[in-house]
Amino acid sequence: MNIKSSGPRCLRSAVFVAGFGTAIIVHPPLVSANSQLPEVVVTSSRTEQRQTDTLLHSTVITADMIRNSQQLDLPSLLRAEAGIQITQTGGIGSATGFFMRGTETRQTLVLVDGVPITKHDATGTVSIEHLMLAEIDRIEIVRGNVSSIYGSGAVGGVIQIFTRKPVDKLRTTVSTEYGSRSSYSTAASIRGGADDIRYAISASALGTAGFSAINAAQLPSGNPDADGYKNTSASGTVFKSWSPGQELGLRFSLNQGHFDFDSGSQFDQRTNMHRGKTDVTTGSFFSNNRISDNWSSTFVLSEATDRNSNRYQTSAPWNDSYKTQTRIADWLNRIDLSDSVRATAGLTYQRQSFVGDDGFGGLTDSFRNVWSAQGGLEYVGNHGHSFQLNGRHDDTQGNASANTGLLGYGYRLNEKIKLIASSSTGFSAPPLGYLYYLPGTVGNLSLRPEYSQSSDIGAQISLSALELRVTRFESRIRDQIEYRSAGGFQNISAARNEGLEISGAFQLAEWSIRPSLTLQNPRDAETGQLLRRRAKQLASISAARSSGPWTVNVAVSYAGERFDGDNRLAAYVVAGLSGSYQLSKEWSLTSRIDNMFDTRYQSVYGYNQLPRTLFIGFRWQQ
Repeated sequence: MNIKSSGPRCLRSAVFVAGFGTAIIVHPPLVSANSQLPEVVVTSSRTEQRQTDTLLHSTVITADMIRNSQQLDLPSLLRAEAGIQITQTGGIGSATGFFMRGTETRQTLVLVDGVPITKHDATGTVSIEHLMLAEIDRIEIVRGNVSSIYGSGAVGGVIQIFTRKPVDKLRTTVSTEYGSRSSYSTAASIRGGADDIRYAISASALGTAGFSAINAAQLPSGNPDADGYKNTSASGTVFKSWSPGQELGLRFSLNQGHFDFDSGSQFDQRTNMHRGKTDVTTGSFFSNNRISDNWSSTFVLSEATDRNSNRYQTSAPWNDSYKTQTRIADWLNRIDLSDSVRATAGLTYQRQSFVGDDGFGGLTDSFRNVWSAQGGLEYVGNHGHSFQLNGRHDDTQGNASANTGLLGYGYRLNEKIKLIASSSTGFSAPPLGYLYYLPGTVGNLSLRPEYSQSSDIGAQISLSALELRVTRFESRIRDQIEYRSAGGFQNISAARNEGLEISGAFQLAEWSIRPSLTLQNPRDAETGQLLRRRAKQLASISAARSSGPWTVNVAVSYAGERFDGDNRLAAYVVAGLSGSYQLSKEWSLTSRIDNMFDTRYQSVYGYNQLPRTLFIGFRWQQ
């Protein structure tokens, strides 16, 4: 069964995108206005590096980029990044999955201020749909297999989210907006410090009456009512420097989403209504200590919890609930052996737990301990050579242990071009829900971890007004875990992917432009079939410009044809436009149009995506 393509609408959108891009490119020539210093990233090696020095394909979404996009939630922002594909069963707050380099959602590690928000239930998802951008200061993305740095679940890469950070001087921000379908959002933050104490506190709320995500022609049993959503979130950081190089601090994040949903099950009726609630919370205590001039140490105690409950309002109402939790003690040391060589060494302990109640008296309570040891070396020489070496051992209780490694090498041909290559191994332990939830029906106590091998080769190109990263990648995962209606979760296949990733940023006249392109071939290694819901082509471009009091941001994304089971999902182009006008030093008017051409498309069979939506609001900052 095929999904109808948007046909001429999609073609007109593509023509507009091409025309817009051409208008930018042919209107004044490329200039080399004052180039900004490269961003500093920590996620690619767990030590500070300039983005241009990293040997892994890393990108940064800065606070300015987040503000210019005016998006509300994390999935809306990530869909424009190279190698990342977002799937949703509707609009904001709906069930969300993502594929990085074609890997499953659970095979990419998501961190909030260094704390993994991995879910251990049987869904194989991460609750990124409830993470709001009002709480986020910046995002770092590392693509490719980094299990040797982060352990299980980092086969596809790592997405690290940093909440609002403290500043030296008092800074207060308030924003609010209203839009289509009774949608609203409001956010406030205060940051500052005095003497040796720094702090940052932020909170936000949003809601929408929603729209009917279910496609009645494809899933006739679903209720075609509007599916609303509400979210409240907060985050905070406070730390105290009690002597030079010594500080103690606390961080927390709270995200709660209330949502309506339609299951589309064959057992559903068009009058059924379902509601759910998800709470995602993190908290950590950290101590940063400079032991000597060349030795710094970080010790963190943290906890992440994901609670989900659903109420199925059918002729015979019933509820289910799930809770996953990870408690972590992490100790990482960084030692500068010389001006060009840095070493890292660390120990990590995790206590993972899962409690699931299916609503019919089936209660699952399981936990496990995970011990890890890791080490690494980084070298950046004066003659163009650089390398990165990482090794890690993970001992997972009740499942196999794993040794993983990464070797990366870079050679700078000149000041503009650096050649890069890397090879790595990785693994993903089955989530607790895959093992213990309803054993014999869903869970399978005999599941083995997935093991992977990956390799990258590419180039980093740095010009006066251009930064470009080109990467050719290959990966293979054996003992891939998949769900089968007969027998539950099983190690039944291997998956492979190879492709080309391009991401960059450049200045064109007064425009700051960020393009990305992914060409890939994610397939089942045994059958050769394209993996479910994965597109072979992904592309995006965003362009931002500030002129006097005006700021304008245009974003366009494209996803190629995909298959969801036997159903073809057509390719689509989606465009958005946002802008702001500075009324005074403190006040700004904001506006945004999402899906400006009202493209009709699906990322999950049977569920429509959000139609055209208009927002208008204001922001006050002091």
